[in-house]
Formats: sequence, structure tokens, C-alpha cells
Amino acid sequence: MKGRKQVFLSLLMFSLFFVLVLSGCSDKSSDPKASQEPAKSASPTASAAPGKDQPVELKYYFIVYNMPTDLQTVETAINDYIKPKINATVKLMPIIESGYKDKINTMLAASEPIDLLWASNWGGGDYDNKVAKGAFLPLNDLLNNTPKLKSEIPAIAWDDVKVDGKIYAVPNMQIAAKAEGFVIQKQFVDKYNIDLSKIKKQADIESVLKTIKEKEPDIIPIAYTSNMFDFGRQYGYAQQGYKLGDKTYTIVDAIDKPEYRSFLDMVRKWYEAGYIYKDAGTIKGDQLNALLQTGKVAVEWNTTMKPGGEVDDMKRFGGNPVIYHRISEPEFTGVRPTMTAISRTSQHPEQALKFLELTATDPTLFNLLAFGVEGKHYTKVGTNMVKINPNGGYKEDIGWVFGNVLLGYLKEGQAPDTWEVTKQLNSSAKRPEVSGFNFNTESYKTQAANMDAVSKQYGQALQSGAVDPAKVYPQYLDAYKKAGYESVRAENQKQLDAWLKANGKK
Repeated sequence: MKGRKQVFLSLLMFSLFFVLVLSGCSDKSSDPKASQEPAKSASPTASAAPGKDQPVELKYYFIVYNMPTDLQTVETAINDYIKPKINATVKLMPIIESGYKDKINTMLAASEPIDLLWASNWGGGDYDNKVAKGAFLPLNDLLNNTPKLKSEIPAIAWDDVKVDGKIYAVPNMQIAAKAEGFVIQKQFVDKYNIDLSKIKKQADIESVLKTIKEKEPDIIPIAYTSNMFDFGRQYGYAQQGYKLGDKTYTIVDAIDKPEYRSFLDMVRKWYEAGYIYKDAGTIKGDQLNALLQTGKVAVEWNTTMKPGGEVDDMKRFGGNPVIYHRISEPEFTGVRPTMTAISRTSQHPEQALKFLELTATDPTLFNLLAFGVEGKHYTKVGTNMVKINPNGGYKEDIGWVFGNVLLGYLKEGQAPDTWEVTKQLNSSAKRPEVSGFNFNTESYKTQAANMDAVSKQYGQALQSGAVDPAKVYPQYLDAYKKAGYESVRAENQKQLDAWLKANGKK
């Protein structure tokens, strides 16, 4: 996943459902449209086969961060390629990420025909909520007709997207074994001879922030810390909320953990010392990206640390080279951050799944989606390496939204073995103790919305050090509990206990 996503993540988004499913990890809202159940009667699960000379058109909705200006060229090239293969064409329907959730909810509520749509467990992807509302088509039976797709994606990935045993989306394969750590501008590491081997935990970055603050008055040591606690992974907790090693698997919400209170004291100290950006408590994702682009930020917390990611983050840091310093071992954290679903309103589910099979198995199609047309949107600078044309009209570089990035070209500057390392990490990373388990949030969606509202009110400011935790944290905890925290925790504990018992773990 791209580093920019982490801008939208925050502890509270994870803490609400223990990384389960809120309405997303970005700037979420309690959307009244999201409560409307899309009509199921207008969406058959099968359609008559089109005539030989009458290919169907698949409408494909996905997120972008900047609208491409030369989309038609890419769409034409894709359709010329796929039409002979699956007797279908595709209509690319990009939506700016910040408005994706509302747009899709409105269309689904009106039963508008959609074939393919991007989904995730963060932001507008809204996977579990849409599954609960019946918006997505279950794919278990249809997958028998696309054996290459079924075999290309590992079983652990299919298990991760299941809800009550059913598959409602196809994983977009990328890095699924994530480590956490710091992204640091290389110039400062070199200039001040920073010994990265001494940074073994989050608190150890303080000496680096202090150095930058004292010696680089025009540089912001770190701009955003609201995603540094998440569900407590760095502090010994599983993403489901229990303490690692606890054989009772007792769930404790992130904001009720003693480690969280200590974390708040740490970032408060940093904020008062001037290490954290003065507006970190209120900054939005696009504002943070713009700030990073100035090159005036020295350090960022990264929750993915994907192989080759330094190339992407160099662009985000205003073209300044960066160094990744990991402080955790890779762990399989799942494939839910990026998936593609088939809508219940699709008139052509078979062709839609065949299209997804190609995105997961056919390098030509994937590279068209990810990079556009050679010679216009990018140039080859090696056998499998490309340089993106920033003025070509298709520079978004969001391959992680489509299909299987492991089939794709490498970007200029990435190591030749980037995909091999990614595959190795995905297969060898530590598996969670409850791998394959996901909470069902349908029974407490009202409490979830209330807790989300409380988190938005208090979370970012507290986790950025912008307010005094001695005064504000008790207010936050009290409001959070009144919003329904204990009933949600109890329901999640009940679900986890049932799963553990069924799988012989308790």
C-alpha cells in the first residue's frame, strides 16, 4: 500500500473495531446514505451470454488521488487487448478518493448498474459495511469458472477476505507482510552521522528529532504522529486487541490500554518541544501530502515498509532520497487494504470476474492499468523497468488499486529483485495467532458510528500531542465508553472466543 494511505490511518480508526472495519481509516463520516440497503432485486447473479459480435461493457469504479487527463487512450488500449479474450470491454470510472464512499453509496442506494468496484478496510472502500448491506456479490461459486485466478492468489489471502465463510472480493495482490518503522530523509542521516542501529523502538527516534530541531530551524522534525500507536502493535498487542502471549485472548480496546496513555505522554512531550508540526492535531491528508512535498519534513512513521517503497516516498518528500528503518519484523497483516468486488447490480458478473482474472494473471493488462501506454505515459529504461512521464496525462502510479502488482514493471530506482523480495516476505512473514478471523460488525454498527464520532472529536489532537492528555484523555475515555465501547468489546470477545473454540485454540 502506498505510504499516503497512512496519512488517513489513526489509532482510533483501528481501536474502534481493533482494525476491523470502521467505515474506513481515512477521514470517515457518519454517512446517512450508508444506511440505505441497495436493492438486491435489480442485480442478477448471472446473465445471458452475449452474442459473439456483442461484447458487454463492464463499468469499473476505483479511487484515484488526481484525475487522469488522458484516460481515454488507456481505456482504448485496454479494450483492444481484452475484447478478443473475454468478449467484453471496460469503462474506466475513476473517482477522487475523498468522495469515493459517498459516490458509491449513492449509486448503490439507487440500484445503478456497477460491475466492478474497488473495496478496502479503510477509507471509502468500506468493505465489511457493504458486505453487511448486501452490496457485493458472493464469489465462491463463480470462482470455479476462473481457475487461474483462484490458484494465483494464495489460500491465506482468500481466507482473509471471507465474511462468514463467503468471498466477496478479489484481493489486489501486493505487499501483505508489513513491518513498521521510520522514513528519514537521507541527507540528515548522512549530515549528522545518525546511527540507525540505536533506533529499536518508537521512543528512540527522539534524539533524531531533537537534532533536527536544534540544527535545522527551517525543517519540521516530524509532521504527523496520529498513526503511531494504531492498535498497539509496537506495544505487544495483536490487531484484534488482545495482548500477545495472553492465552485467554482477552480483548482490550486500544484507548483503554496503559501503553496508550504512556504513548500520549510521549507525543505531548515531543509537541511541546517543537518536534511535531504545530498543526498536526488538525491537518488533513491532502494538506499533509502538500507539506511533505515541500521537502521540509525530516521524518515520517510508516506502517508498511514495503520493498521498493523508498522510490515512492522520495517523491512524497519533495524528491529527496529517503531511508527506511524498520523497528519490527514483517507480519502478515492481510490483503483487505485493497480489493476489487463485483456489485450486486452487475448484469455481467461472469465477464467481470474474467476481467479480474486477467488483472491478476496477465502482465500486459496489469501494466496498461497501472502505467498506461508505452511511449506516451512511460518509457522503458530496462527490461522490466519504466520511467513515468509526468506530463503524459496518466501519472497516477496506483498499481496497488488494480490486480497484481507482482506482475508489473518496476519503477526507475527500484531494486531488480523488488518483486522477489515481496513474494518472499509474503510467504515467510509471521502469521497472526488468529489468522483468518475477522469480526462481524453488523450487530453493533450504531455503537460503531457513535464511537467513530467520539474518536474524530478527540483522537488526532491527543495522538499528535496538541492537547494535554492529563485533561483531555479522561474526557475521551468517558465519552468513548458512553458511546458503546463495552458492548462492542463484549460482542467482539464473544465472536473471537467462538472462533478460537471452533479452531481448537481455546
